[in-house]
Amino acid sequence: MKRVWCLYRVSTKKQVNTDDDLPMQKNACRNFVEKMADWEITNELSEKGVSGWSKKGNQRDALKVIREGARNREFDVLLVFMFDRLGRREDETPMVVSFLNENGVEVWSVQEGRRNIESHNDKLMNYLSFWLSDNESHKTSIRVRESKKQLSSQGYFQGGTPPIGYKIYETAELHWKNKDRRKKELMIEEKESELIKIIFSLYINRHMGYRKIVDYINSKGFRTRDGKLFGVSTVQRIVGNPIYTGRKRYKSFDGKMHEQPHNEKLRIISDEAFNQAQDIKNKRRLCMTQQDKEGIPLTGKLMFSGLAHCRYCGAKLSGNYLYRKQRKGEKETTTVIYRYKCPLNKGNISGHHACSIWGAKKYDNLILQQVKQILKLSAVHFLEEFSVNLRKNKERCNENNILMLEREERDGYKKLKNLHEEIARSLDGESMFTPLQLSQAIKGLEEKIKENQKNRSLLKSENDNGKLINPQDWDALFDEADDDLKKALFSKIIDKIFLAKEAVFIDFTVQFEKLILYNPEV
Repeated sequence: MKRVWCLYRVSTKKQVNTDDDLPMQKNACRNFVEKMADWEITNELSEKGVSGWSKKGNQRDALKVIREGARNREFDVLLVFMFDRLGRREDETPMVVSFLNENGVEVWSVQEGRRNIESHNDKLMNYLSFWLSDNESHKTSIRVRESKKQLSSQGYFQGGTPPIGYKIYETAELHWKNKDRRKKELMIEEKESELIKIIFSLYINRHMGYRKIVDYINSKGFRTRDGKLFGVSTVQRIVGNPIYTGRKRYKSFDGKMHEQPHNEKLRIISDEAFNQAQDIKNKRRLCMTQQDKEGIPLTGKLMFSGLAHCRYCGAKLSGNYLYRKQRKGEKETTTVIYRYKCPLNKGNISGHHACSIWGAKKYDNLILQQVKQILKLSAVHFLEEFSVNLRKNKERCNENNILMLEREERDGYKKLKNLHEEIARSLDGESMFTPLQLSQAIKGLEEKIKENQKNRSLLKSENDNGKLINPQDWDALFDEADDDLKKALFSKIIDKIFLAKEAVFIDFTVQFEKLILYNPEV
């Protein structure tokens, strides 16, 4: 086990606040030691208000203790936050490192790693390094980063606009950098927090999408802090932000997202409600790419939503669903049944309704059969347009894949170049890899590039030789097309669809009606 001594030092000028900089250095050094398997801190030395420029090494008590400890073999490693903690005198500090190395002590920095002075080159590099360390602005920047990172991890507010549902208040604690300021924290803003609860309730309990939620809250008079209407992106961010359960995220200087310690005072939504919202969001995202809507009801599942009307009162039908449970032995399954429903069937107010709910599976199929039959007989040019759109979608997908393959190929050639350069170093004994290992890596990469080129050629050939759909074969291809493409076609040829009991009536667009009239077979 290596015995570690830590040295912390701050001067009173051009640095972060002296009361907070030492704890920051301590935390960073302790975290660094925890990551080293065989290290243990046995002593910690601190210097407050000591300048690395104005005081020489023999005038600094901490360095005297360190020298004495090194002579007596009391420790194996000296750890500092940055090497300028040893001092910034280019004529003396390298000598301190050299003395410690000669007495068997390793000198490490949290930010800069290990420092050796074993060769002439090491001495030159260390001399230049310490000489350049008077560039204080860069050093201060790193220390400020560390302080802000630690304050963020402790739950303090580090600036910016508070999320909707919260406001900022000043604590009694003094700011880490300026004693005239105080640290800030978030607290719940009552009015805005009610809006957050409404949004989550609409999303979870009423299965509303972002657009419907936006329309709802705007119609109820809710506005942003600027007095503007809410937008979809704002609601999206709210639904996905864990701060409403007391877990605030922050972006560190390394670009990665981290979470502050859980703060129950910030909770607006229960963990159960938030997790339920994330589950709904993930399933909806998945169904957009895989058309897999199992487990989450979506009224958009209805093929003729927006076109379907009630035959009895003329009202536009709304989407509806119910759960049906079935038991086979000990196993129970749940199925979602999608339906069209007349919103005006309330007693006799809108007249007699022989039927007010229509199963989507049955009636969508009836409509599809009628539409497909008419298209097959009369509307060749619509089929051609459908064919063109289908081909364009295919080409667009292929082009995206081609671009991805080209990017991978460029990266592959760069890696190949680096591997060939590494072989030369390996032959000179300067590489950690053997020529055989590098040769095998090159072979594997070359095979991958060839496979990449082959796939790219196939995709290009498919785009160049793509054919339009033969009207005689369109029936099967229509069934294979995605729902969005089908809906786009229906919107061009259908004006309205009226549903009655065991019957459907289709009103086609004026343009399509003209095509039907010109075709005697229909």
